[in-house]
Amino acid sequence: MKFFAASLLLLQLWSENTAEAFTSITQPLARSFVGTTHLQAKKQTRSTYMKPKFEVKPRKPKVKKEEVFGAKFFGGNAIKEELFDEALEERATKLSKLYPPKDLEEEEDTSIYNRFMDSEAFDNESRILAQRLQTAINQALYEDDGDSSSTSLKVSDLYSPTLQWNTPLSKSKTSKNPLEELTNSIEFYRRLDCAIISAKTLSASNAAVKKVKIRWNISVVWPNFWQSRALITGTSTLTVDTSGEEGAERILSQTDRLDRGGKEGTDIIKTISPQIQPRFWDLYHVGMTPSTEAMTRMEPSNSNISSGAFSSYSLYEMPPRLVLQPSMEDEGGRAFRNAEALPNHAFTTTITTTGPKQQRYVPTSPIEVSISRTGEGKSMISWNIPLPPEFIAYYDELPLENGELEDSEECKYAYQSRRLVATLPYGGGAQDTEVSDIRKKLYEQVIKDGLKPKLAEDGRPHFFFLNNDAKACFTADGGLGMAVYEWRPDFTKPNEIGIELEI
Repeated sequence: MKFFAASLLLLQLWSENTAEAFTSITQPLARSFVGTTHLQAKKQTRSTYMKPKFEVKPRKPKVKKEEVFGAKFFGGNAIKEELFDEALEERATKLSKLYPPKDLEEEEDTSIYNRFMDSEAFDNESRILAQRLQTAINQALYEDDGDSSSTSLKVSDLYSPTLQWNTPLSKSKTSKNPLEELTNSIEFYRRLDCAIISAKTLSASNAAVKKVKIRWNISVVWPNFWQSRALITGTSTLTVDTSGEEGAERILSQTDRLDRGGKEGTDIIKTISPQIQPRFWDLYHVGMTPSTEAMTRMEPSNSNISSGAFSSYSLYEMPPRLVLQPSMEDEGGRAFRNAEALPNHAFTTTITTTGPKQQRYVPTSPIEVSISRTGEGKSMISWNIPLPPEFIAYYDELPLENGELEDSEECKYAYQSRRLVATLPYGGGAQDTEVSDIRKKLYEQVIKDGLKPKLAEDGRPHFFFLNNDAKACFTADGGLGMAVYEWRPDFTKPNEIGIELEI
């Protein structure tokens, strides 16, 4: 009874604020299209603390231990002029030949992930341009550049003065390029963050002008009373002048496209309006976390792909994204239910939610989990946790758990390409006995509709589970620090059982 009473109260609250909700939706969008004259907006702080007096302390780089040889190898002084033993030096020379020193620079540091060096996301020709663009975005949005290794890159003349810019996003009369528009937009939004996710060269590298396609994620906190968070994903096709010196290319034109912007990729209202309306469960659990940054779900890009007329599953695409991927062996099976909570080795920081050092953080959802079999017959659990743009943009090298992991444990960042999936709603957990029957039902339906399941490495269809009632919470400078699991009644079927399909 308490649940239904609370539900009625929240529905009443929603209806009373419907007019205000739609006003908050339409007015800013109208303002975006008309364009206004902005004063110079105050840039955002990168501090994760709610009170600005607490400064952000950048992550200190790991100091590698120095390898020593010669007299110092035997405990002597490094300065040979002071302490020199010819016999010991000769012996040390023989030892160094028998056991050559390892090249410390070539040793892989497993505690960090350099996203710009990931060849799946960035090719060699566009990597530097993407780093310059991310640095320029950070300078446009924030008071400082955080802990970026690319702050020395030349970004002052990144865009040409005669830039041709076509975009469905807001564009004021005073903004000459996207960087100036980002700075001006801070005046309106409660928070604005932007991260470059990938970049690929589309034309030949020997041309004086080349085409580059970059993918970006923009996260905004809307200025309404429930502070809705909207995730805007899309791409920009750049025409780049490469006639200058290396690392000083200029962008001549830019054409933006939204993932959820319809066939033409220009419908900004379709992209934003579903995300800034009040969500029932956000209101029901008000005060638990800030508004969630929800995963983008796109219509299939191939118009020939569709679900059957009487099919009960949802068919959609997940855009390319950067995720955190912890994994572990499922030793306890259904009895231990390890798949229903994130493992400890996935977390890289802690979050203070109360007191004078209360921190600001970004929740993302849903958390994806899958269970598969290895060649040895072991059961492995792996998660895909979406990363917020604020965290991605803060570091070039994203931190990982530094502690010692068990042999069966792993945690890494990964760039995922576009995925086509079909899902059925479900009200239980990932390791319920009923999941097997629902998987079978889903598989039979997609086969009947002529869709082809994508096979995993073991040759089986790749099934997964989406926890829409779970939130992964990130701080900008620390990474994953908390997971929040909401209570939702089973009859609402908040979660999803899915299968990945061939595109």
